[in-house]
Amino acid sequence: MGVMRPSARELARPVRRTAAADSATTETAARRRPLQLDLFNAQPAPAHEALKPTARPVLVPRAADPDAARFELLRRLNRMTGGRLHSLALTDNRRTILSVRPVRPGTQLDLRLHRSFLEASEDVLRAVAAFVESKRGTDRSREALVVIRDHFSQCRTAARTRRLVLNPQGAVLDLREVAADLNQRYFDGRLQAAITWGKASAGAAHHCRRRARTSSLQLGSYSYEDGLIRLHRVLDDPGVPRYVVEAVVYHELLHADMPPEVRGGRRQFHTPEFRRRERLFRHLEKAERWIQEHLPELLQARRAVKRSRK
Repeated sequence: MGVMRPSARELARPVRRTAAADSATTETAARRRPLQLDLFNAQPAPAHEALKPTARPVLVPRAADPDAARFELLRRLNRMTGGRLHSLALTDNRRTILSVRPVRPGTQLDLRLHRSFLEASEDVLRAVAAFVESKRGTDRSREALVVIRDHFSQCRTAARTRRLVLNPQGAVLDLREVAADLNQRYFDGRLQAAITWGKASAGAAHHCRRRARTSSLQLGSYSYEDGLIRLHRVLDDPGVPRYVVEAVVYHELLHADMPPEVRGGRRQFHTPEFRRRERLFRHLEKAERWIQEHLPELLQARRAVKRSRK
């Protein structure tokens, strides 16, 4: 029996495929490709790229990856929050410590966190997790916020103090020794403020001024921003009694120990409690009397200091 060969027209005719055949072919191809999961809401690759051979996805970044620390922090926080965080962005914002935004209502959260939390302890990270999970205004969120702000304040103070040029050693006194002695005697050694000689700067500093009729002399200041006490150079003189320097340093240490109170929208530095504690310094009246009596000499010394800097 002869073999029937298809005609040229039949060879050119397209082969009709059923939907079932197409489905079987697709499933076979899918089995040959590795299963890929979208991490952190990544967009799926276009169809023509999905067919290209790809390397196995790296789920944990290598140590050389500049984002490795951020991914590690995200992993730790997700472990504490049950995987609620969708993304983590690190910032250098000096005013906003953290912010949380839902990706979509009822879904995961996008967290923006200051870079200083990369080196935070486990207790601080647990406070961040508690703040993220709790409702605003609750006792839990307020307690967590205290820990968060304390960590941020310590890191910021340490960083800024490292950048400052400190000159505590004067011609007569080393202010570190004076501050350490007062800190131990009046504050049980608990204060961490740095101290230096030099003209106090403006800004967030609180200034301790002694006024004459037409002039004022800024003898010391405490900067809440930097955690730093500055004393004017006019006090670094053999003719200035030590108790005068101690009185100014003690005044500024009190500011380090007593943050200002907000009343009527304004900050109050010298509250009645502040004045009460200030009187605990045993040489306060004698020091104030000496400053008033020698104010003209101090003002003249200030002008000499200004001329020496020109």
